[in-house]
Amino acid sequence: ELCQSRLILALDAYYYNTYDLLLNRPLPGSIGFGSVDANVGELENKGLELGINAVIFDGDQLRWSSNFNISYNQNKVLELYQDQPITNQGRGNNAVIVGEPIGVFYQFKSLGVDPSTGDLVFEDVDFNNEINDEDRQVVGNPNPDFTGGWTNNLQAGPFDLSVFLQFVYGNEIFNGVRQYAENMTFAESDNQLASVKLRWRAPGDRTPIPRIDGIYNNDITSHFIEDGSFLRVKNVTLGYNFPKQTISHWGLSNLRLYLTGQNLLTFTNYSGLDPEVNYSGVGSIRRGTDFFTFPQARMVTFGVKLSL
Repeated sequence: ELCQSRLILALDAYYYNTYDLLLNRPLPGSIGFGSVDANVGELENKGLELGINAVIFDGDQLRWSSNFNISYNQNKVLELYQDQPITNQGRGNNAVIVGEPIGVFYQFKSLGVDPSTGDLVFEDVDFNNEINDEDRQVVGNPNPDFTGGWTNNLQAGPFDLSVFLQFVYGNEIFNGVRQYAENMTFAESDNQLASVKLRWRAPGDRTPIPRIDGIYNNDITSHFIEDGSFLRVKNVTLGYNFPKQTISHWGLSNLRLYLTGQNLLTFTNYSGLDPEVNYSGVGSIRRGTDFFTFPQARMVTFGVKLSL
């Protein structure tokens, strides 16, 4: 029996402006302090949220329900104190810039490794044949385009199964681990990743890994920015409910055994341990940076639930 009538769709749209954001306003160096906290920002958020709840099959021995949700959010900084950008925030050089999403990565844009020298090459924004602070630009966005989840619940006789999938799409991560463990500059104090075996060795080599002790190996650049999109099997629970006729002889009204797994599988192109991490915790600006951050644990739990 296909329950076409048991379908609920919900679509929400929103537009919200936040005024007087508390941010670090830059100060002239002559004052003796680099910045001061002040209410100087205005931020725009707009987006869509879609939810679908459905009972796909509802029989005597089998029931299948499904819940899907997806959210799209776009934010943009509308105003700062005298439109002065706030840069160099955190290890990934996040920034707050008028006209850009909050927390964007403001760095040198890497164009790859020069086959003739083995050094990283960056985009010369002002065309003065010199790479300096004026050549930094927005090179990445830690804010995802879409986030969502999909839950399926099945019940077959005394057995029940719940599977929750989580996904994030369109965000970028600054892999600060690679900045230390792939730069071949701090080799005496930091172990290096196996990827350094692909490093540039001789003129003519074409490789994404620069030479040992390259000029820009340790700089904060887009060379270490990666796609942070992922699909994760967040939670799976399998349960068994004992028949009431059986447990009534034991003085019980309900008895259920269950096995739960969390963070079982993650599908991603991100090379780090976990795409769902941030070294500075939950923050509005310092986001999307991985720096030896402990990944979310994979856990398996067995439990018993009973009622008298």
